[in-house]
Amino acid sequence: MTKPYLALGLSGPHLVELTSSAALLERWDLLEVAFTVLGIDRIDGSPPARVTLNSSAVGATLASATKSGRFLITVSPQRDHPYNIARRVASLAHLSRGRSGVLVGVRDSYAPPGPADAPAWGGAGLGGGALLNVRTAYDTARAVRALEQSWPYDTIIGDRESGILVQSDRIVHVDIDGSFSIAGPLNAPEPATGASVIAWYDGAGDELPNRGDDDPIDLMLGKSGDVAMVPLGHNPPVDGVSGVLLRASAEEPLGELFDAAQRLLEQGFTPIPLGGSLRSALHLARPTLRTAEARPAFPSPKPHVAL
Repeated sequence: MTKPYLALGLSGPHLVELTSSAALLERWDLLEVAFTVLGIDRIDGSPPARVTLNSSAVGATLASATKSGRFLITVSPQRDHPYNIARRVASLAHLSRGRSGVLVGVRDSYAPPGPADAPAWGGAGLGGGALLNVRTAYDTARAVRALEQSWPYDTIIGDRESGILVQSDRIVHVDIDGSFSIAGPLNAPEPATGASVIAWYDGAGDELPNRGDDDPIDLMLGKSGDVAMVPLGHNPPVDGVSGVLLRASAEEPLGELFDAAQRLLEQGFTPIPLGGSLRSALHLARPTLRTAEARPAFPSPKPHVAL
């Protein structure tokens, strides 16, 4: 029987360690693991570590400084409005050429608490806010997917004969009105590799809201998920899961985590070939593009005078 693939979970101190060492960056880039979660301690209930880095900023560093490694940034509506999350997710997918994705959790242990009656993104001083619960986090995932697809990649045609650069009438409003209201569209086109992988962290056993046809979750991590989370030094399962995420504590050096991953790969855990998008590495289908029935954000384009 084929053993699961491996993934890695890094806490705040590991992010500092990784981005401070060219040797560790090179070693990480050559590990045949499926992906690495950047800042797992933000959303898994761990207390804040003594040092950390912003997950998205580390992702941008990895996208430019490496060639093969794939990663998930960690986000929560506690800190950021979903529109801002979607902009970062799309930007990282462009920078990494599809090697990135996002892991959504309910709470961020490093985030400010925000107002008691509306703590979601309220601590950032952006006004408004919402309840901080599973519903808001799930609505955040839905918003990221809808916004990233609101400007389809293939609308950028650059047709010199017709003088049309972008089929702007195919860029659509997302019209979300739930935990928050968004009209959209996103101010960046969909990545060339398609919509980013969206993963969900299931740590507390909270049930997701009713998952309909527009369910954005591609991957589940945690207790009821496709990927089991295992502390470094514990025996990982080999049956009943697609992947195993090795998670070192903040006090354990990054090199020890890399050593353990290499040993498991040598013991028969499934290596994932280097390079390529995260979606293709995990053999995940491209999500359905749901813009045909949405209202256009712009009128039909006219020929550009310079062409």
